[in-house]
Amino acid sequence: MKIYISFIAIFLLLSCKAQSTEILTKTEEFSSNTKCPEDGGCSFELFSNSSINLVVREGTPSYTTIEKGNKTVFKFSFKRNVDQQAIDGHYIEEVFAEFDSDLSDLILEDKELKQVNLILNRICYCKGSYGSYIVTKGQFSFKKIKRNTYDLTIDFKVDEVPQVITTISETLILK
Repeated sequence: MKIYISFIAIFLLLSCKAQSTEILTKTEEFSSNTKCPEDGGCSFELFSNSSINLVVREGTPSYTTIEKGNKTVFKFSFKRNVDQQAIDGHYIEEVFAEFDSDLSDLILEDKELKQVNLILNRICYCKGSYGSYIVTKGQFSFKKIKRNTYDLTIDFKVDEVPQVITTISETLILK
């Protein structure tokens, strides 16, 4: 009887499988041609078949995730160079935007920026001024140069927190 119960217990343990939590489909990272501050590094990534999700919970800072979707997500990152000895010295700004992959040209200003879900994510040890912020002031320009090549320019300002990056200018190749 003990062998029978042991066999069932082992069978149940082996038959359990963690759920797949695949969030992203395909991502490509590029070095940035945006003028990056000298005290850090800049890069950007493109996520195809994805969407941006702004998570807001009462009492905690908001944050941004990238999930499966039907758009292309642009993520720009600035990471300040820090002394590796400093535990709380990190500073990162991320800018997110999402748009249709078959988009030809798009020029948006201020409140129209909601169409591309433009978000500034500030990650730092800066009490009260970290988290994700929806951008409602600025300009977003997405222009087709040739077949799959686009120019993306973003000039923006977030009033709620100080920011290092206010202008992004990149050339994107969408597949």
